Formats: sequence, structure tokens, C-alpha cells
Amino acid sequence: MPSRKRVLHLAVDYPDAFDRTKTVAIRNFVKANPAVDHVVVALTRTADPRQAGLIHGDGAGDPSVYSMRYWGLPFGALLFPAMVQVARRIRALLEQERISVDLIHAHKLCFEGISGYLLSRWLRVPLVCSVRAEAESKILRYLPHYRPLIRRIVRHSRRLYYVSLWYRAQIERLFPEARPLGRELPNFCPGTRLAADAVPDPYRLVTILHLDIYQKKGLDRLLPAFARLARRRPGQSLDIVGRGRPETIAKIEALIARHGLTGQARLVGALPHAELLARLPRYGVMCLPSHNETFGMVYVEAMLSGVPILYSRGTGIDGFVDGIEAAIGCDPTSVDSILAGLEDLLDRHGTLRAALLAQHDQIAARFAAGPHVERYNRELGLVP
Repeated sequence: MPSRKRVLHLAVDYPDAFDRTKTVAIRNFVKANPAVDHVVVALTRTADPRQAGLIHGDGAGDPSVYSMRYWGLPFGALLFPAMVQVARRIRALLEQERISVDLIHAHKLCFEGISGYLLSRWLRVPLVCSVRAEAESKILRYLPHYRPLIRRIVRHSRRLYYVSLWYRAQIERLFPEARPLGRELPNFCPGTRLAADAVPDPYRLVTILHLDIYQKKGLDRLLPAFARLARRRPGQSLDIVGRGRPETIAKIEALIARHGLTGQARLVGALPHAELLARLPRYGVMCLPSHNETFGMVYVEAMLSGVPILYSRGTGIDGFVDGIEAAIGCDPTSVDSILAGLEDLLDRHGTLRAALLAQHDQIAARFAAGPHVERYNRELGLVP
């Protein structure tokens, strides 16, 4: 009986003992693949080297996770030496715990990919990297002297998995050797169920975001667009769902008042995920005109709940929603474009919702774990 293969995952975006609020997208991917064993090193940066540390576990009882807080400066300063130190610490951890691995998956090409590249060479095991454009684009744009290193990592990688499919053309333009390596790998959205019996209110719009990065999420342009919409179409409301610091909430409340939206644009606060999924089908539209979004699971969750979406072209989920009529793209830098998208969604709301209900199974299959995980295991030789 052949022994099970083991994959070492290097991921900054993984809930761990230092920060349980991180996105669950990578964890969903790992847990969707029980055919192989996994070891996850969940990385959390600190600018204070005295705060560096290692905890076995994720803070919630998962022994396959090691929570590692590492020293690193913001904005990618001294990124390479920081990632070298991370690689050395991980190598020492594997030796101490007597863990052998058959594959390394670095979940961002230009960050964890540096550590993964070094470990792959030291341990003589293959490397694959995910491409998440929010992070990759910053390094490739603002630290162009890193491009020769990233080219070496690309050449060394067995596969590149595009979580940000829209960014594939840019990677392949910069690194032509990446072309045969690329595969789609959307974030998986387990737990979303079709609510065909829900009665949506087309006058109720919702946006879902982390309030502390509201400008990156496009709220500062969505609010003026919605203000113009509300003047043209009385009775519209916008629920703003998400957590944020008190000072951020005060800024957003001031923005709401400035645009004359007090009572129409409402801060709902953070909602448990299950409650959010229960509420979603009652909304008419989910609108999130983000800037430089990696993926955004909430777009998929909304569509699978029967809610048409406004998304941003050239970022986030763009590339994964081709052929879905109820996904309307906009220019997130343009209030006019956001307004036009909202009006299109409202003008055709009944038709678009019916299309989503009819396409539900196809959309669910597009973002389902099974086919992607099976191909991943088969192509990388992780299962017999």
C-alpha cells in the first residue's frame, strides 16, 4: 500500500493562533482535499522582531497548522531577507518535527513563493505557486528589481494556480515561460445553498466589506453613485455589512451624511457568516466595486443565493464570471460607470434573478472544489 503524499502549504492568508480573522479561502482549499496529508505554516508578519514566534496549532485545535509570526517590514521593504529567514525557520521546524513533504505549495508567487523556492531547492521537492494579483502586482510594479528572482521562481515551479484569473495575461507577458504552467483555481464557496423560495426586494442593495479598507473596496465611489441612484429612484436602500474600527465607522458615517444618505445607507455591522448567507437572498443586488481585489468569495455567495452582482472589471472575480448575465462589470474608478451598472441591474432585476436561478448548478460547478482538487492531485502525482 503506497504511503500518502504530504503537501507543505505556506500561506499568509490563513486563520492562525495569532490572527483568527484571516480569510478562510486557502483553508477551504486545504480541507477540500482529504486524499493527501497537509502541513500548513500560517505566516503573520510583525515589524517588531521581539514579537516573532511559533505556535503549534491554529488556535482552534488543528494540529496540522503551525502558526509562525515572522519579522518583516511593510511595503515589501527587505522582502528577500525576510523570506530567507522564514525559509530557514521552516526548514528547522520540519527537521525538529521530523516532517517530510512531497510538494510545496506557496500561496502567493511573489511573497511565500520566495520561501517556497528556497525550501524546494533545499529539500529537493517540487514547488507550485498560487497567483493572487493584489500581492503580486504590488511587487512586480513597485519592486521591479525583484522580477529576475520571480522569473527564476516561475521557471522552477511545476504549476501556477491563478486565483486571480484576470492577472494571468500580465504574468505571461512578463514571464512567457509561465504560459504552459497556468491553471485556474478559484476560491471555493462551501455552504451556500440556493434559496429559490426567497422573495428579494429589488429596492434593497447590499455591499459587504472590511470597513477599515473601505476606499480599496470602493465604498467612497459607491456612495456617490448610490446617492444619484436614490434621487432618480426613491425608496432605494443600501446596507453596508462589515466590521471596522470606531474611527473608521465615524468617517463612513460622515461620508453617508455628506451625500445626503442618512437613513438610506445603513451601517449594519459585522454578521456571522451563517447569518449573512441567510440574509443575502432577501436583497435585490450585491454591489462591491473593489480596487485590486484578489478574488472575493462574497460575489459567488451572492450569485449562488440568487442575487445579481456588480463587480469590478480587471480585478477580483473578473475572468471567472464570463457567460453569467447577472454579473455586471464596472470601472471601479468611475462613479458614472458604477451608477450605470446599478441601473442596469435594477432595470433587468427580474430577468437577471431568473437567469441566476436557472444557472445555479452551472455556477456552483464552476466554483466547486471537486474538479479542481481532482485535477490538482492527478497532475501533481499526489494520488495513485
